Amino acid sequence: MQQMPEHAVPPGGGPGLSANVSAETQAPSAPPPPTPSSATGTKAQDASDRAALARLWELYEEAVLPLEQRSHYGHFYGPPITHEEHVARPQVLLLGQYSTGKTSMVRWLTRTQSPHFDVRPQPSTDKFMAVVHGEQERLIHGAAATCFPQLPYQGLGVFGVNFLNSFSALALPSETLREITFVDTPGVLAGREHRNRDYNFTAVCAWMAARADVILLTFDAHKLDISDEFHEVMEALRPFADKVRCVLNKADQIDATNLVRVNGALLWNVGKVLRTPEVAKVFVSSFWDAEYRFKDHQKLFEEDKRAILDELKDLPRRVFDRKVDALVKRVRQVRAHTAIASHVRSQLPWTWVVMRATVRLRRWLQEELQRLFHEAQRIRGISPGDMPCIKEFQAKLDTFEDLGKLPAWNAKEIARLDRVIDKEIPALVSVTSDVTAPPTHTKDEPEASTTRRGFLGRLRRGGPTGAADSGAFPPKRQKVMS
Repeated sequence: MQQMPEHAVPPGGGPGLSANVSAETQAPSAPPPPTPSSATGTKAQDASDRAALARLWELYEEAVLPLEQRSHYGHFYGPPITHEEHVARPQVLLLGQYSTGKTSMVRWLTRTQSPHFDVRPQPSTDKFMAVVHGEQERLIHGAAATCFPQLPYQGLGVFGVNFLNSFSALALPSETLREITFVDTPGVLAGREHRNRDYNFTAVCAWMAARADVILLTFDAHKLDISDEFHEVMEALRPFADKVRCVLNKADQIDATNLVRVNGALLWNVGKVLRTPEVAKVFVSSFWDAEYRFKDHQKLFEEDKRAILDELKDLPRRVFDRKVDALVKRVRQVRAHTAIASHVRSQLPWTWVVMRATVRLRRWLQEELQRLFHEAQRIRGISPGDMPCIKEFQAKLDTFEDLGKLPAWNAKEIARLDRVIDKEIPALVSVTSDVTAPPTHTKDEPEASTTRRGFLGRLRRGGPTGAADSGAFPPKRQKVMS
């Protein structure tokens, strides 16, 4: 997995901290390599990955973060990336209605038993619980977990004390957790019961989903209905649809004929909510070690168990690629946001701004925002795919305190963003990527220096007969006397 660069290791961290909770900077233990040469290669690769990850953070901190702060990007979209989030282990978020087997699945994936895993037929998990690596088993309560520099949960403080009382981190000595962190969630409630929560459940799920590498939506094969709260959560997952995987759990509890129908109904229900052009990947099995009840599809169950394990094991290897992908998307989003916000600012009736006629300004914006969006897109050359949802932008604009503080267009800052995407990230990726480049001719190759195209090239090469290139024109034809 990727490691935090040495200069970013937080000093101290409290007595006994490293003994109980495994820091993100710790290198995962692994069996000794077979040869000294492979050990050298592994160390060199790890050092290269650490350096690349550190450089990626520098690009964000130097070029992107200042513009985010000046353009009030956090108000419209979300808080800045923290260094702890940047260097965190890959995270797997499990979401689903109550009693779909989320906690049992975490226990099966981590191969651990803990009294903190409360598994019962009725709703049992009532908290968000991050399952992290630690040398000793330890439960860390929410407010304290947001203070640990080894954990990427400092940003959860924005949801208040009520939520922190419903959050905890469980450190376990599992080898799987050296590479991956799992986040178990409370069962999604049905009916109006979800209104009894004293924090915004959907907003927390969206925050977790934005920082997760894989999102597992778990379903019980006996009940595929999607409650109101689960529908809201799945709507919030739409921007992260590429991370979503569906898990049809307890599949061995129904016979083969009904399983086919259940699987089809699941795909239809999920597709109707997420509205993605591609069907979400579905893992069908019973994710525990007990013997299957109906064994008609035993081979399928075992294949999907191996498939989900293979996908999760592959996460640490692809962490740098995902960080690059996330940063490029963020840069494009920051650029589009700055272009729109600065254009809105430039078009505001400044007499009303000076007079602080807030009501008039907001009414004017509601009428003119559609036009301003199209103008900003055309003038600044923004791709339609980078444009934000106008309704969501309008809602955030309505709660923006001082419209006069919207950012002005700064060509130098935008040019810096463009350079990050066009030059600096490609240069960084080219060093770390194992993708082979196409063969190219060099100047030392004679064919590269003499190959010409078109009529002039044929003349220089001696015409259509293919004579050698002598640097002179081909000889004239001799006239034949009749």
